[in-house]
Amino acid sequence: MHSFFKHWLAAGAIAALALPTWAADATLAKIQSSGQLTIGYRLDAAPLSYAGEGGKPVGYAVELCQQLAARIQSQLKLPALQLHYVPVTIAERFDRIADGKIQLECADSTNTKARRERVAFGLTYYYAGARMLVRANDTRQQLAQMGQARVAVINGSTGQQVSERQPGLTLVTVASTEEGAKAVAQGRADAFVSDDISLIDQARLLKGTVKVVGARLSVEPLAPLVSKYAPDFQNLVNQAMKDLYRDGTARQIYKKWFEQPLPGRGYSLDLPPDMLLNDTFRRPDGFVTDWTVL
Repeated sequence: MHSFFKHWLAAGAIAALALPTWAADATLAKIQSSGQLTIGYRLDAAPLSYAGEGGKPVGYAVELCQQLAARIQSQLKLPALQLHYVPVTIAERFDRIADGKIQLECADSTNTKARRERVAFGLTYYYAGARMLVRANDTRQQLAQMGQARVAVINGSTGQQVSERQPGLTLVTVASTEEGAKAVAQGRADAFVSDDISLIDQARLLKGTVKVVGARLSVEPLAPLVSKYAPDFQNLVNQAMKDLYRDGTARQIYKKWFEQPLPGRGYSLDLPPDMLLNDTFRRPDGFVTDWTVL
């Protein structure tokens, strides 16, 4: 081979190696070219993700993702990164990630093996557990005591999966956490099974008409959603999350949303991080304590 062509090929190989590792990632390429990151959030998943004053997206997961966005902007060396928020439901969140309508979902999605067939997850930012919401005068404490009761569930939720394992129940599908809690308060359902953190918030909002009972029925690692086909973007998200955990930023954000009065709510949930989350904050890595029914 002529020496000219040898030098030309060598120079091309070196140039290829010098390209950013995210050049082949379509999600990152879209973020770079548009200067925009589209974030999905839930309207009623307080304190993780909900509509605050004026409909503005707020919450623990939302603020964590805002911090992630700032670090992603820095890593990509973008002069600016505009954040665009899109409300998503439990039923449509995976489709919105898959079809590219959103690049990141910051809410209360549980990382499960089955879901990892469709989407990818960032690091865990909260450990929830399915529990039961009942009326204040109900003496039942466990799902096994509900007999043939009407139990509200959100279609496609892990609360639905937990409830389906209990024979005899009549499941009542609701569209949202708020609707499920009100169904119990108004007598249209006898119980509502969902993430305990959302139920605790709804019980506070409904001022003593309902209560959260029983032990956790599951262990549910909640994490941001990203596309399964954007491994470089996922790695960027995971590294940014590790940095947030290690420098204490995530713990301060947690304190704001779980141990102080909630913005727009006027009450505090008074929930310090549990052992699993404390360990995640101290030693962040990609390992996930998989979703399990207790």
